[in-house]
Amino acid sequence: MLPTFVVLNRNNMTINGVRKGAERMRFNMIFNERVAMVHHFSSRYFAGATLVMNNSVFDDDAVVVNQNKWRARAFLGMRL
Repeated sequence: MLPTFVVLNRNNMTINGVRKGAERMRFNMIFNERVAMVHHFSSRYFAGATLVMNNSVFDDDAVVVNQNKWRARAFLGMRL
């Protein structure tokens, strides 16, 4: 797990058609996790899977946002 701290935030929000700058939030952190697995069936064939997860946490007095993203991939291969 690799935590990432956001130092500068220059985002804008549009609420009911009015655009305004997003205020500084007290707690803003992004976690990135990666997992991979490969299995060899024989000396020639293999299969595997990878998984990438991102979790963003934004905490303020007015709003708390937790955003999770998952991406999984599977693959088959043959050695030449």
